[in-house]
Amino acid sequence: MLHRGLWSIVAVALTCMASVAMGFPPNVGAAYGVSTRVAAQQRELGFLVHELELHPALHDTAKGRAFEVFATSQLAAAEQPLPDWRIVAIEERLAAWVRDPHTIVYGFAARYPGGRALPVAFAWASDGLVALRVPGSPAAVQTGDRVLAISGVPAGVVQQRLTGLLAGDAILLRALAADYLPADSTLHALGLVSPGGQVSLDLQGKAGSVFTVELPLQPNDGDLYEVEHRAMERFDATFDLPDASLQHGHQGTNWAWFANGRYGFFLLTSCVYDASYSAAVTAFFRRVAKLHSPVVVLDLQQNGGGDSDVAIPWLEHLPMRYEQSNIYLGTSHGYAPFLPLLQPTFDGRLYVLQSGRTFSSAMLLDDALTGPGLGVRVGTTIGEATAGYGDVRANVTPVLHVPFQVSKKWINQIKGKVRTTLPAQIPLPLTVTDIQQGTNPVARWLATLP
Repeated sequence: MLHRGLWSIVAVALTCMASVAMGFPPNVGAAYGVSTRVAAQQRELGFLVHELELHPALHDTAKGRAFEVFATSQLAAAEQPLPDWRIVAIEERLAAWVRDPHTIVYGFAARYPGGRALPVAFAWASDGLVALRVPGSPAAVQTGDRVLAISGVPAGVVQQRLTGLLAGDAILLRALAADYLPADSTLHALGLVSPGGQVSLDLQGKAGSVFTVELPLQPNDGDLYEVEHRAMERFDATFDLPDASLQHGHQGTNWAWFANGRYGFFLLTSCVYDASYSAAVTAFFRRVAKLHSPVVVLDLQQNGGGDSDVAIPWLEHLPMRYEQSNIYLGTSHGYAPFLPLLQPTFDGRLYVLQSGRTFSSAMLLDDALTGPGLGVRVGTTIGEATAGYGDVRANVTPVLHVPFQVSKKWINQIKGKVRTTLPAQIPLPLTVTDIQQGTNPVARWLATLP
């Protein structure tokens, strides 16, 4: 199965984790146990702080000195035994302080002993938050139920509170929030867990009825992590993809494609530039040429980034105007206009599907292929600026084994000036009503092509 964009990034860090996650020494109340636990907390947070201080924005700068003050205050808070979720929340805030969306702690992926999560997943529609059923969800909860509030806090306010935990603009934060919300570290940090360890959801069903369910936090072991991941993939397949056509097409680990006489469709879920991917792009354009398909659609909706060189095979099969559109990719190949043109060259209409989750190198690929005289952006607005810090180091913390990443350098704009957002030229919102009725806006739009 193709990896969901953000989860594929986390998976890279998870492969570095020990096979058995070792949590903090339990706080048994004895002096030795307390001091051992505090030492482990300090080791955990100190490691993260050291890695964050390598961020280029913090190196020998006033901002770096301000971060040192903030980090010292957070380490001081951990001079007494704290629950694991509190340590994870501190780690998320430490990374978010840099205000670089590439520098982030993936607290929702923490699988330390004692970690807990809700038996439900979430997704954002254009007009609200919805619940997704997973094994173990209460029978009353159905995929597509609108989430009105969590523990009495309106969904919109929950989104606003996340700005202290995650880095990025409102669009990116909104996209990431659905992944983070089931985790106990997030729920506790947002003040959404009752003293008894329960979380309530105020839901509105398809028929309009409003009801409340009380959910216990369950052990967030590998099984729960995986079922939530699969629920999100099913959601993407149902509402973002022409899934039946892709299943009968050609598939790799991070890509899939099919073509017919009306259009060719290429799904790229993460930016991995290798021989398999390059061959797939060439085979795709050959099939499009053989069928005389007038339209090509590149789907980056769930692509969380990776290697910027993924643009190269596309530029090699598109007209020279793409390579000459003031593109500097910052890749190992330097300026795009020096790339060779390879046959077949596609000179039809190119569309790029994007969403608030299209991130990093995927956003750069999108920007490179769209604009005046080039391809057309379809979907929802991308919130990341077209320049910023990136080229990350992936790592895991030493005690709780929480994945995180830190930017290594500044990535320049590729078209001459920085844009704070990358708006869709053809809006394609996914509404709560679409989800409740099982309507796929992408499939609906594809039916109008060419």
